[in-house]
Amino acid sequence: MASWSEQKWEPSRHELLCRHCGKCCYKKIFIGRTVCITLFPCKYLDVHTNLCTIYERRHEVNPFCLSVPEGLRVSAFPADCPYVAALAPQSYVAARDDWDWKSEWHDFDELADDLGVTPDIREMVRARGPEAPPLYLEAGRERT
Repeated sequence: MASWSEQKWEPSRHELLCRHCGKCCYKKIFIGRTVCITLFPCKYLDVHTNLCTIYERRHEVNPFCLSVPEGLRVSAFPADCPYVAALAPQSYVAARDDWDWKSEWHDFDELADDLGVTPDIREMVRARGPEAPPLYLEAGRERT
């Protein structure tokens, strides 16, 4: 039997809800029982547009890419995600997109290693430094 989110999920209708904020395409970690969105984008995310470069084949090419129903099951989406408003149960606990990564900067390499971040993405994020806003915010500004 399909779960609640799979029963409600209609790709042709619900994918139109996506704002292309890019947050779901950033690596996540658990801090305690909370899912936190990190500073590290998926290697297939175009960080200038917040669009997936392999969208049609994303689940085939990237086994870590979650479908919307899977993402809802594991709290991968932040509270402001339209999928959360439209499809998540009331008990949904949203991923945090407001974690203060400056305080974690000393563990940058260890976190990048644990998450399997590619060298080019690691250096892109490192070059921006701990004070820079998340890349998904800047890409969002470019589109508006």
